[in-house]
Amino acid sequence: MFSLVTLFPALVPGAAFACACCADPGTRFEQDVVRGNWEVKEIGRLAPTSPARLYLTACGMECVSGIEDPQPTYPVTFEVSDNGMTFALGEGDGTLTFPWSEDYRWFGADTALSGEGETALYTELRFRGSVAGTGDFANEGPIEAELVLSGQGNRCITARSFDGWSLTVYDETTQFRLFGTLDGN
Repeated sequence: MFSLVTLFPALVPGAAFACACCADPGTRFEQDVVRGNWEVKEIGRLAPTSPARLYLTACGMECVSGIEDPQPTYPVTFEVSDNGMTFALGEGDGTLTFPWSEDYRWFGADTALSGEGETALYTELRFRGSVAGTGDFANEGPIEAELVLSGQGNRCITARSFDGWSLTVYDETTQFRLFGTLDGN
């Protein structure tokens, strides 16, 4: 004799294959999340795969402020701890230290709206806070900053979901953005 529980997957197509991380076609969300140890652990698995590039508009270096002798690119390494993320830039040019905020904004959207194939989301983790700099990036105190990790993923936060980063630093006297690519494997 068959039970209803045994027949349920056959009666409801896809029910047996549902997963917590899967996204449905047309998924779109934006939410505030309290940061936990999981996110920091996954971010710690990320490694830069390109130099940090300085975002430049049509006015070029003239619109960059807050960096002594700005360069279009900088070799970069990351150090991630429970307290924050430090970007070591150039050959001793300086560092930018971004302490973790207590929360962050998580954004995700299905960009392949054809509905065919497995749904993959464009995702961003957006951390807002302040940054302290040394060397060519030295400043007189914490300056507002936003760190964005972006890429393609699903409804779970894993390092392999992120392939890009940007750090925007801004106040009345400082304005620049550094960005680059990531490997989360």
